[in-house]
Amino acid sequence: MVDRSLLPAALSILLLSLHRASFALPLSTNSRWIVDDQTGNRVKLACVNWASHLDAAVAEGLDKQPLDNISRLISTMGFNCVRFTWPLFLFTDDSYSNLTVRSSFESLNLIDSVATLQFHNPHLIDLPLTDAFK
Repeated sequence: MVDRSLLPAALSILLLSLHRASFALPLSTNSRWIVDDQTGNRVKLACVNWASHLDAAVAEGLDKQPLDNISRLISTMGFNCVRFTWPLFLFTDDSYSNLTVRSSFESLNLIDSVATLQFHNPHLIDLPLTDAFK
């Protein structure tokens, strides 16, 4: 027979461990080194810059290829991280908080880019800029 008085505590412990596991990151630090949490091996970051700070405030090239293709290409070229340039105005000017990707492109008269972005990355076109950036 199970002591039912222990169930709330057991459930709390289970939920806490699930919460921690769901937010676990694959990398951490050990002294001055970045290490893989699974193996403890040192990791060397090989990063590529991806321009995202220009007027449209969307990562460049998403109107040319699907995001998955670009991500695969970055990986096959030997990079293991991406540094996005920050469109500071996107996070400091409240007028951009509800502006969608589509609206941003249209405000810059990038009508052709709206069509190709919708074709290649339809999941991004109507997101607010801040969500697309994430």
